[in-house]
Amino acid sequence: MLLENGVWISDPAPARHGGPALFLDRDGVIVREINYLSRPEDVALETGIAELIGWAHARGIAVAAITNQSGVARGRFSWAEYEAVEAEVARQLAARNVALDLVIVCAFHEDHTEGFGQEHARWRKPGPAMLELAAEKLGLDLGASIMIGDKASDVEAARNAGLTHAIHVLTGHGEKERAAALKLARPGFAVHAAADLHEALALLKSGAWERP
Repeated sequence: MLLENGVWISDPAPARHGGPALFLDRDGVIVREINYLSRPEDVALETGIAELIGWAHARGIAVAAITNQSGVARGRFSWAEYEAVEAEVARQLAARNVALDLVIVCAFHEDHTEGFGQEHARWRKPGPAMLELAAEKLGLDLGASIMIGDKASDVEAARNAGLTHAIHVLTGHGEKERAAALKLARPGFAVHAAADLHEALALLKSGAWERP
């Protein structure tokens, strides 16, 4: 559904009451990167995403998609077209026996949203507001959660929201974003490098979930 402030959110799963979450970017992580994806027939799941979600859910970890979709603000596609794509993503995940607990979408863009200001910037990654809303809706412990993304803005959003870990992958835009993503590491905030979702899952299994 579309919130009054212009952010889209799916119906959330039941709250986890203080548990961790696995936050995922959409394009380049959940689905293969296609610039301004707007057609259901172009949706293709990223290799390894079903296994990653299944691993998290088997351990009681919520999985939420947190995605910028400036194509709406740019006029490249409508919310109705976005929802058709989202329905196809959900259908393909369900065919692999997994599902997302929550999806939050920000369409704001500094050059294409009228009156773009500080509040808009908090919603658009690297702002923290989408992750904070997910924590509110699902009852999450952000400090115990982790983000997987292909852009530096995904990693920075995780840091800004108080997460202690992020994994940067080379899928999607990852190769050109790797150096900037790794530079975001700070004491108390670790940035892990993975080539793809299989390596990201291996990192999680090896204990990357632990607080630094």
